[in-house]
Amino acid sequence: MLKGAHTSKIRLLQIIPSLDIGGAQRFVVDLAKSINRDKFEVGVCLLGRRQGSFLEDELVRESIPLFFLNIKWAFHPSTIRRFSLLFTTFKPDILHTHLRAIRYVLIPARLYKKALHIHTIHSLAKQDTSFSYRGLNKIAFKYLGVIPVSVSRKVSHTVKELYGVESPTIYNGVPTSKYPGEREGSTFKGEIRILNVGKFKRAKNHLLLVEAFAKAWAEERRLRLMLAGDGSARKKVEARVKQLGLEDRVDFLGWRSDIPNLLSRCDIFVLSSEWEGFGIALVEAMAGGKPIVATRVGGVPEVVEDGETGFLVPPRDAEALAGAILKLARDENLRREMGEKGWKRAREKFDISLIAQQYERLYEERLGKKV
Repeated sequence: MLKGAHTSKIRLLQIIPSLDIGGAQRFVVDLAKSINRDKFEVGVCLLGRRQGSFLEDELVRESIPLFFLNIKWAFHPSTIRRFSLLFTTFKPDILHTHLRAIRYVLIPARLYKKALHIHTIHSLAKQDTSFSYRGLNKIAFKYLGVIPVSVSRKVSHTVKELYGVESPTIYNGVPTSKYPGEREGSTFKGEIRILNVGKFKRAKNHLLLVEAFAKAWAEERRLRLMLAGDGSARKKVEARVKQLGLEDRVDFLGWRSDIPNLLSRCDIFVLSSEWEGFGIALVEAMAGGKPIVATRVGGVPEVVEDGETGFLVPPRDAEALAGAILKLARDENLRREMGEKGWKRAREKFDISLIAQQYERLYEERLGKKV
């Protein structure tokens, strides 16, 4: 057994900017909860202040240490000092960063010198960080010993292309047992309910989804669209819905902590992204036994099997998106069959317990090479 600084357990510190709602944030919490506690001592560090989100509350209920550093600048002396104090106290053997947290940790980690540094890349390499920080990432991966991990083979390919380094692929996952997988369809007779879950931002392209829904609804009046999430683009989407006269057919639900419940109340899950590193919402939908319509971008084809667990369509093509929605809306048996296959695929390939084991093997293997 590799030994941590305090006990025989390996001390793992996950670091992420915040636990606001999002796929990466959801994954960090689920991974922290699923790591083997007999082998690992797990903590989660946030760059900002406590926000009181339900994701923070989940970690508190699981008695997972949660640290708030309240820092704003990556290379400020106060940032280095606060991380150094945390490292001295927690004594991590492994630092596992997510999103932009990597740049905040680089100098403190180099000064600490005692921890392996792993960084998960949650999106396509060019979308994962801004242009001004790509050079820093390249230095980190090529010369400072930071090990990049990609959430899909497509992401791994873009990492190789942009940074010139190899990165192992470990998919994101969800606790599939939390999703009932009710595959009988919506309990709301007379309606075919379509669900989308995601932040209202450019990458998710809600405007495309609204346009496609309008085209599909013109031919199938039983359709209703439910949008779970929030973000800077929401007002623009709401305005477009009003222009199309669809206010009574499109529901804006805001952020929700009961995604399994929402899935049990819908018939079809749709993702209209411009780009996507993985698409954890797709795994949630499959775990809930729902057929999927999604754009064929990034790592999505590695999650959704076209023609088996859902339909993949070209990005930015409202006609194709509407056509796939209508095909599922008009065929209850097809919805059920695809939902069944997705339910099985989610449990066999994307359950968080399996993903946690893959990370544990990576941690132990790379830590063994370091010590």
